[in-house]
Amino acid sequence: MRLEIQCEDRIGMIREILDLFVPHEIDIRLIEVDTKQRCIYCGFSDIPFSQLQTLLAEIRRLDSVEDVKTVMFTPFEREHHSLHLLLESLPDGVISIDLKGRITMMTEQAAEDLNVTVVECLYQPLSQVLKGVSLSKDVLGKQQSISKRIRIRNKTFLLEMKPIFVSDEEGTENLAGSVIYLKSELRLDKQAARLKQAPNAENLLEAYFQPSVVKSFAMQETLAKAEAFSSGNEPLFVMGEMGSGKRHFVEALFQYWQKHQADPDAQLIIRPANSLNQEDISALEGVSGWLVLEDIEHLDNTAQAALMAWLNRQQGAGISFDKRLRVISLSSLSEQELLGSKVLNKALYFSLATLVLTMPPLRERKEDIEGLVQQLVLALAERHKVTVPNISKEAMTKLALYDWPGNLKELQNRCLQTFLTMKGKNWQAEDVALPEMDLMSNLSLINNSLDQTVKHWEAELLRRLYPEFPSSRRLAKAVGMSHSTIANKLKEYGIGTK
Repeated sequence: MRLEIQCEDRIGMIREILDLFVPHEIDIRLIEVDTKQRCIYCGFSDIPFSQLQTLLAEIRRLDSVEDVKTVMFTPFEREHHSLHLLLESLPDGVISIDLKGRITMMTEQAAEDLNVTVVECLYQPLSQVLKGVSLSKDVLGKQQSISKRIRIRNKTFLLEMKPIFVSDEEGTENLAGSVIYLKSELRLDKQAARLKQAPNAENLLEAYFQPSVVKSFAMQETLAKAEAFSSGNEPLFVMGEMGSGKRHFVEALFQYWQKHQADPDAQLIIRPANSLNQEDISALEGVSGWLVLEDIEHLDNTAQAALMAWLNRQQGAGISFDKRLRVISLSSLSEQELLGSKVLNKALYFSLATLVLTMPPLRERKEDIEGLVQQLVLALAERHKVTVPNISKEAMTKLALYDWPGNLKELQNRCLQTFLTMKGKNWQAEDVALPEMDLMSNLSLINNSLDQTVKHWEAELLRRLYPEFPSSRRLAKAVGMSHSTIANKLKEYGIGTK
């Protein structure tokens, strides 16, 4: 249990507080003072609630105490755990030693490099762990960095030692120990390779335009509209099936817009529509940026009325130089479903749908699957710090032939599952777990071409379905694709023509 006591900074304050713990027989295990925030923190084992109430009342009655409350952790504990998490996330091993050469801290990576455990090394002389590496008192007392190559278990490491200084009240820096970095030659090579392979995270939208990823006409058309719509302030409505990537696409579009508008104060606010209330909408005045409302069909009637009134005020307000907030609506429902139901006011819908973008489902982006998979696997390899696996043509064909009812989200899940299962190994068709498909039982690559194989499979499927749905409109509705897309495919494959 932790107490935060807000009080004046005066002599005897801590003594008076600690005296109150004695009659309760509470063993204080932590005491911390934050002079900047004028707070004293006390840590002790949990006590009964009734006893805690009495103790808090006694502390509040002390002279100069302004407030007292329970907290989950102290500032030092938070900073300590944050530092530990930061050090553990580093690719290289880190060791901290005091002026006598004893280990006071060691990361798991350093322990793995040395083939030891952290527990057995703490407070032991470094010379017992790094055998063969002599660190004399003269070396430990030096106030400059030291670098040297060493061999540990037949592996080459670069040992870098940097001094630790602690300033006293007069500002004088005193040597307090050293920090040692163990840089592996193998890890340095992998880091350099991953840096070359890593995508440019600062240009999300530009990544959508990569020719190796965006090959489908459906996505190219969406991207062209998105680029044209990005510069305006008019409300934008983004439709698309569940998992088609609407939110990530809008985040990239905002970054693209912000880069070209050069508005550092602009905010990207993303809210589920069902959490938006009248007060939230009133607070939008004077905010600059984009407000993204997810699942707009779940906006309640009161919020719909408030949002409609706010939009009406915005239409005639201000000059082009004024700060404006653009409303972006996301929905997994089609326009027909939205207008055919009573969940969304029609007037509000037409105000929000001034500009409309439709994210195509993955089944209409078959040509993009290979590039998307390569992009996903590259990101996974970067995150998990392993070599990028090679994906066989048979495995890629299997992925391309699947219907992907869960769209991009399902593709991401399947790639993650295969990646973790294979642990850096190359992917074959049998390694990719997908729901059974009758048409995929005799899977084979045609003319060593993924594109020809996909088209052949698609043509066979449409030929089987056309007798059951003998018109382009009925077939389009049956397979969940647009009429124009199906009409073009039927024409391309010569289906239904005399």
